[in-house]
Amino acid sequence: MEILLGIIFWIVLVIGIAATIFGIPGTFIIATAALLYSLLTDFSGISWVLIFLLFAISILLEFLEFSLSGYMTNRFGGSKLSIVGAILGGLIGAIWGTTILPIIGTLIGAFMGAFGGAFIGEYFISRDFQRALLAGIGAFIGAVGGKTLKTVTAVAMVVTIGFYFF
Repeated sequence: MEILLGIIFWIVLVIGIAATIFGIPGTFIIATAALLYSLLTDFSGISWVLIFLLFAISILLEFLEFSLSGYMTNRFGGSKLSIVGAILGGLIGAIWGTTILPIIGTLIGAFMGAFGGAFIGEYFISRDFQRALLAGIGAFIGAVGGKTLKTVTAVAMVVTIGFYFF
């Protein structure tokens, strides 16, 4: 029974990584899987400290993923309105993209929403197409960077959990 539980656990961890790539909060799937596995095995493999760290990292990553769009919008010359537009656009785009094309639409929607939100926000303020385009590009780069950071960290979380087993 314990072998079957271990196999299911590792499958869920891999699903957590894949979910992260496609815009679903996979780091929370990984942390929750670690918590459930620990509860079912009387904490024979994973400590409370690691579980706490996994959840803390997951919360931090959600914040960083969208904040990076705003930060890069600013670095590319965007105004405060374009920064807000990038963050809101990324959130709205992810939700909208999910309704049109589940899973992959979330990813595309988040990237395009960040670009569009920053572009519209900056164009509304400056009426300068090139400046708005740069703000949008910065937001897009930030969104891609945030997703990359989150995915790499999800892999690192699974590798860290693996060290407790091998």
